Amino acid sequence: MSDRASVTPVDAALPRQIADAYVDELIGHDPITGTLLGVPDGDDRLPDFSPDGQARQAELARTTLKRLTAAEALPGADSSREQRCARLLRERLTARLVMYEAGEGLREINPLDSPLHQIRRVFTVMPARSVRDWVVIGQRLRGVPAALEGYRVALAEGAARGLPAGPRQVASVIGQLTEWIGSGDGGWFAVFVADGPQALRAELAQAAAEATGGLAALRDWLREVYAPAVRGAPDVVGRERYARFARLWMGADLDLAEAYAYGWSEFHQLLADMRAEADRVLPGAAT
Repeated sequence: MSDRASVTPVDAALPRQIADAYVDELIGHDPITGTLLGVPDGDDRLPDFSPDGQARQAELARTTLKRLTAAEALPGADSSREQRCARLLRERLTARLVMYEAGEGLREINPLDSPLHQIRRVFTVMPARSVRDWVVIGQRLRGVPAALEGYRVALAEGAARGLPAGPRQVASVIGQLTEWIGSGDGGWFAVFVADGPQALRAELAQAAAEATGGLAALRDWLREVYAPAVRGAPDVVGRERYARFARLWMGADLDLAEAYAYGWSEFHQLLADMRAEADRVLPGAAT
């Protein structure tokens, strides 16, 4: 991590310095974000996806918001750059806190982007050129079972609190895990480390086997415990959840009815334009 936060005490920092300090602290909690930002300090670790880990990140967000409020009152905080940074940081942190307080991290199962997918994906963006790079990859691989166990604990707490994931999403993820575990080829992690240096081949194969064991343990728990528990769960989407995710991804509180009305009006206009152009090419054939 950088030493930016140590240059200026956070109680005397302007918004951009508060933002820098937040990123530095966040990377300590979420090494995957560090890897994606090109900060190698935590490349041998994975985040704590458990309820306790989520709570620590939420507390960091709350603390940063308090620091930001104080920073906005300091001389120099009224510049356009500082104000833009403050608005962006506040919006991102409040959006994430809304997700946390709604328990979204306790039901985060989907076939596209979840802690499970983040864990697998981060290995594909790690440096893998030198022996040292592969040593770090092996160290991170050995952390996969613990990271997945933290994720499992979060899902179990969500189910206990009446926050189930959708049964179809659960079934899809079970299928993905079965594919990643593999059969004769040793699974995705085994194939991934096959490109590692010969000198580390045995060590990497063992680390990959441990990671695959973590996948298998999670898959079996989802199939045998979680899926039956959420089978027949009531509608797990709906307007409130949609609004939270729209805010997270769009950075604004949308009028959903207005947004959908606009989308449909654009669709019908586009369809009319397509039919008009088709009629020019082949008169009378447009449907």
